[in-house]
Amino acid sequence: MIQYPRNTICFLLIALLAMLWGCSTSQKATNRDGRTIIADTAGATEAVALQQLLDDNRSQLSDLHITQQHDIPAKFLKSDSANKAFNRDPFEGYRVQILSTRDIALADSVTTSFRLWADTTIAGYNAKAYQSFRQPYYKVHIGDFQDRDKANSFSQLIKDRYPSAWVVHDRINPSDVPADTASFSFKKNEQDSLSINN
Repeated sequence: MIQYPRNTICFLLIALLAMLWGCSTSQKATNRDGRTIIADTAGATEAVALQQLLDDNRSQLSDLHITQQHDIPAKFLKSDSANKAFNRDPFEGYRVQILSTRDIALADSVTTSFRLWADTTIAGYNAKAYQSFRQPYYKVHIGDFQDRDKANSFSQLIKDRYPSAWVVHDRINPSDVPADTASFSFKKNEQDSLSINN
């Protein structure tokens, strides 16, 4: 007979015991009805105790949440002031877009012609023209407005000359924003010539 060394036998016994111990369950086994079949006694009593503690305190915690008064200072309950100018980023605003094209020469000429036309015809605001490129279009934007209503009234003023004018959200130069009391109109000579042509 072949004799096995004592270390090998000990190793096999330890492996067999570890395998048997690893196959035992420490969680509840349930059947399809949800009833417990087998449970490890130490783990089961601890789990039952924790579940009972949770069930006993769950209703008390929810009652506390329902009946608890939230004392929020009146200052925090005021209406939203997001539209107020003092809460806004001064560089966020609106411009009037009068052209979007792929032709850089056309964008340059419209920018120049607007500057010349606005200097001689528009009173109340000296609107600057800005040219930008966002692939694949060159865009011509006019003015700097923090208030959308002001931008809309300015776009209505220039619609006769630039029918595709519309208000767009853009980064602006706060130093070029018209005053809140500013009103836009044509200079006297342009108004007279418009009324004669109509």
